[in-house]
Amino acid sequence: MPFRKRKTPLQIALSMSKRTGRPAYKPTRKSRALTNAILATGGRRRKRKYKPSASFSRQMTKYNNLNAEKKIIPMKNYLNGPGSDSYLQDLPAQGLTSDGLTNDALSCLVLQTGSELTNMNAEMNVDSGGTIAYALGGYALTQGTGAGQMLGKYCKLTSTYLNLNITMDPTSTSVATEAFDAQLPHQFRLIQVRARRDKMVAQGVHVNDIGEPSIGYNLFLDEQGKPKGLISDCATQDQFTWFVNKQMWTVVREERFTLTAPQLITSGGSEARVIAPNVANHKSARFKKYWLPKPRNKVRYPFGTAIGTTLEPIDYNFITHTILICKNTSSGERASNHWNVQVNGATAFIDE
Repeated sequence: MPFRKRKTPLQIALSMSKRTGRPAYKPTRKSRALTNAILATGGRRRKRKYKPSASFSRQMTKYNNLNAEKKIIPMKNYLNGPGSDSYLQDLPAQGLTSDGLTNDALSCLVLQTGSELTNMNAEMNVDSGGTIAYALGGYALTQGTGAGQMLGKYCKLTSTYLNLNITMDPTSTSVATEAFDAQLPHQFRLIQVRARRDKMVAQGVHVNDIGEPSIGYNLFLDEQGKPKGLISDCATQDQFTWFVNKQMWTVVREERFTLTAPQLITSGGSEARVIAPNVANHKSARFKKYWLPKPRNKVRYPFGTAIGTTLEPIDYNFITHTILICKNTSSGERASNHWNVQVNGATAFIDE
């Protein structure tokens, strides 16, 4: 029997089209578009432009951040040290007069990134009668070729961190009640927030029915859903139970912890610090490094013809508030301002 060569699928389709009179191949919309594109280029198939995958782009960004030459923007140095230029000394807790039944039953501090306090934080300092909010800096740059200066108008902020050291201090007062207040455990609530972008408006501008984000007046929502802040009239316990007002603020992190001061004992004219036996399970200090939010894209600085001017980004919300609230763990009506904070930090950036 003679060998017969097997027909290919295309040959079979062509033979069937001759018998039935129907086309052997029906072009699809995609194939027609490809044919038209080839004809438009003179019969040559166009080369596809290469587009890197998302994972490759992430790896390259990580590689550039690790290997590019970085520059540092230091924050203000609120540490105890010699020289007022290098060391600005620690920040004392500020007692509040509007909370609880007695003064200092609730104490707090607000650490704000940026060179200058926002209008609302400056207003809070005035209304409270003491300094609650402090500006830390961390984003101001000067255009130039020196160390810590940027070359053009754009840079990539790769990281920002905050070193926070909270310390309980013993008291050497001869008044028994004051010494007792200092030695009782102190409960802390730490909140880091940023203002919501859809609520951000120009400084000084105010919308009556919405309001402007304010640590002093609308950081929280009470049990009735009404806005409250650090210097609103409230019970000592309230600011430890209220939710953060997320209509105004984005929560970066929130923590709770308890510290107690060492007991100061005087014997024969000499002093010794020991931990009181009934509060030995609580530390007297807490140190932690916090990494703050950073932008995904490069940021722009509004440098113009005035060389030497120190400015901050205009297309990125670099303001982060670190809020520390403290109350005494007795009845909540004992003084709680027996602590202080040492803080510094820095921002790393790459010229773009």
